[in-house]
Amino acid sequence: MILSANTLITGDGKTILRDAAVRISEGRITAVDTRAALLAAHPGDTHTDYGVATLLPGLIDMHVHLGYYSIRHDAARFTPHLAAYLALSRARHFLKMGVTTLRDVFSPHDLCRQLAYADESGMVRVPRLFYCNLALTVSGGIDWDADGTVQVDGCDDIRRAVRQQVRAGATWIKAMCDARSPGFSEFDQAELDMIVKESHRRGVKAAAHAGLQPGIEMCINAGFDTLEHGNLLTPGQAKRMAEKGQALVSTSYVYTYLLDTVRARMEAGDNSAKTRGAYERYRHSVETFAENLPRFRDAGLTILAGTDCPFDDLAHVSLAWELSNMVACGLSPLTAIEAATSSAARVLGLAGEIGILAPGALADVIIADANADNDITALKRIAAVYQAGELV
Repeated sequence: MILSANTLITGDGKTILRDAAVRISEGRITAVDTRAALLAAHPGDTHTDYGVATLLPGLIDMHVHLGYYSIRHDAARFTPHLAAYLALSRARHFLKMGVTTLRDVFSPHDLCRQLAYADESGMVRVPRLFYCNLALTVSGGIDWDADGTVQVDGCDDIRRAVRQQVRAGATWIKAMCDARSPGFSEFDQAELDMIVKESHRRGVKAAAHAGLQPGIEMCINAGFDTLEHGNLLTPGQAKRMAEKGQALVSTSYVYTYLLDTVRARMEAGDNSAKTRGAYERYRHSVETFAENLPRFRDAGLTILAGTDCPFDDLAHVSLAWELSNMVACGLSPLTAIEAATSSAARVLGLAGEIGILAPGALADVIIADANADNDITALKRIAAVYQAGELV
């Protein structure tokens, strides 16, 4: 099978081919070349030409919560069954929008493992799943009452909780590090160190919710593999993260959305101290991150992308919105696409297997309806999705 279009982006952050094609056989890419060359070499293959469009690797969303429902208006009626339906609906939406792999950074216990099994068994079709199972938070900490966290205090609790998540199939461990106001980390340094130490000892990676200081600094020192959000990360810290082989997962679109939501409330007449305080926090966060994101790139930091998807009124959103926001902050479309393809694959331990259009890789191929190297918003308009060579 040959797929062609007038543009092909391999996902390596630099390569663009024109009038190009990929050849797929038994679920893998066997060749990437010009359309003319592949058609001449394989005249008997079926050929689908998408015309003015872009072929690129299936996207990898590194920060989602498929089964998170705690902030929904109807949260009180949720049961494990309804959470599973919600997760399936969200996962199907992501796949339709070109996300062929995702990392869930906490959902209700055992939900992701069972969803992955349902996919493997042919009951459903969803993106390839990596997951944390339950996130670790301190007693009374961030999301302590959410269906998807476990409260831990002290290093003995942490060891036990990490082992329990690994037993539940987790390939990542998530720590909810910092509070929603600066100047305080909910875990102390010894606890953060233990989360990373025990995770790595058990052969899994560790991710930290770390948007503010000093939590960001403490999580860098602890050695977390990824920092989530990083709203107030500094360029100097980004350089240190790059030197340590750590990565940042950008979720900038969600914070832009929150800022817009609070601004709308103020314009509608809500001038309460709580609303004004929220506006200033989100404004500072959004402006600081937008200013620094290109500096993070220049420092050599591995940048990844996530949607942080639980908001009801963002049900239509997928990773393309985050990538568009990253471009608005100063990254090139190719760099943003790299964040959601080959860079994410490398952090997941699947470099060369997914996130790239190259011979030998799994044939996760998506088609955007315009030239995505010039117009990143083309990724909001997905014409087709192939997962491991199958049109899904």
